[in-house]
Amino acid sequence: MASVPGFYSGDQGEFTIPKDRFLEYTEDAIKGQFQSLDQNAINKLKSLPTIFAVEDEVADARIGKITDIKVNSNNLRAKYRFDKDHYPLTRGILKEHQQKLGIDDFEFHRGHWAVKECDISDFYEEYLKSLTGIAHKLKNTDKKVQLIYAFNGTGKTRLSRLLKDLIAPKSDDDGLDPSEFSQQKILYYNAFTEDLFYWDNDLDFDLEPKLKIQKNKFIDWILKIQGDQGIIENFQRYTDEKLTPQFIGVDVVQDGKKTGEKTYPEVTFSYKRGDDTNSGNIKISKGEESNFIWSIFYTLLDQIITILNEPEEERTGQFDGLEYVFVDDPVSSLDENHLIELAVNLAELIKSAPAHLKFIITTHNPLFYNVLYNEVNSKKCYLLEKFEDGTFALLEKDGDSNKSFSYHLYLKQIIENAIADNQIEKFHFTLLRNLYEKTASFLGYAKWQDLLETALGDKDAYLKRIITFSSHRTLSSEEVRDPTGPEKQTVKLLLDNLIDNYGYWPKKEDANGRTN
Repeated sequence: MASVPGFYSGDQGEFTIPKDRFLEYTEDAIKGQFQSLDQNAINKLKSLPTIFAVEDEVADARIGKITDIKVNSNNLRAKYRFDKDHYPLTRGILKEHQQKLGIDDFEFHRGHWAVKECDISDFYEEYLKSLTGIAHKLKNTDKKVQLIYAFNGTGKTRLSRLLKDLIAPKSDDDGLDPSEFSQQKILYYNAFTEDLFYWDNDLDFDLEPKLKIQKNKFIDWILKIQGDQGIIENFQRYTDEKLTPQFIGVDVVQDGKKTGEKTYPEVTFSYKRGDDTNSGNIKISKGEESNFIWSIFYTLLDQIITILNEPEEERTGQFDGLEYVFVDDPVSSLDENHLIELAVNLAELIKSAPAHLKFIITTHNPLFYNVLYNEVNSKKCYLLEKFEDGTFALLEKDGDSNKSFSYHLYLKQIIENAIADNQIEKFHFTLLRNLYEKTASFLGYAKWQDLLETALGDKDAYLKRIITFSSHRTLSSEEVRDPTGPEKQTVKLLLDNLIDNYGYWPKKEDANGRTN
């Protein structure tokens, strides 16, 4: 445990530690093996995997080995080498696992060298199963595109934040001056992006609604150099050609004086009529709002890639430091045709980007995944899974979502496990409805509800239960109660109905080779 980050001089080097700090916080039985510091003890120390940390975890820790030790009268001079095959251990991870590693609270606040009875390899394997470990894996790849399929709630947004903190831990995107855009290392679109926007409904005064925009240098920059036309065109492409946003600009004032710059703290929406009039300002739907926010990001990314593709002699250096673009589930509310168009447009943008710029894209939508899978090259594809114990797995896959994930079989397995464990919850009705929709589509039924005709019992009651528990609620305060015991039994009955009556599922063989 070093006192300051500068204690270590790089991936390999040497440091000096007082003798009386050697073997602090070490059990007596272990001390006896090393305190002589003879050659046998030194050789044993050199063979041990070692965690090199800093007090209070103010910097990432590293795993490596001691390569040499020189013993002086009052101190030890040790050479070390960090293991390049081990990712850095992000701040706080040692505190989180201190019991497993045998670290006392006091040790985090004192420079020392302890030897512990613990399994660092096992600890590191657990670390790789965390979202932070997965973020390290995604960061350290040579592929231009990494495409990740994951269910909602798996941790995609958290993953994007962890990646941002790994790649640019000290950056403050909103605080960047445009002249400092060259320092920007990562650009991301996720739930945090949407948090920049909120509605001012002016309900007290019955005025027209405005979508407020928290101060953001990127939005001000793209509107300054390009105007709003690109954003409007991209927005209308997926919504309605008459639905028009209008950015409201205000002068930037510093020290009581106008700077000549503008900022854009709000935007209004209206329908343009053929007679050059409009409908008056309206509040757009949540889906349209998400589409609008994506249109801003897409227009910004398009402009950045254009700048990066400029000839060397015309380059200004803006965004030269950009290394990664992270996109999490853009506009999932789109209908299939527009979602395909959006995915194709994004794929074209990715293909036009310079080779050094890497893209990490996560989605829960199989259609969006499939389009990108077929449109982009030089990619790695993954399935991100979250387990009940809080660990994660990033499984490398080859093929589209149906081939590589057996998506419908995966949903079926989740429901079967919940039935077996008597752990049916609200979201299992959503998964069941998804299965019915996929089966109906595959078999050519006009409506998924038609598949209920073969189920035993009250079809209308089944339909009501599925819709009740699988619908998105229109009001945040409108909660859906937990399913009752009989309603939970409905899940098993309707899953059996699918398996028994519709030829969409592979048959299993029993021990005697018979199918069932």
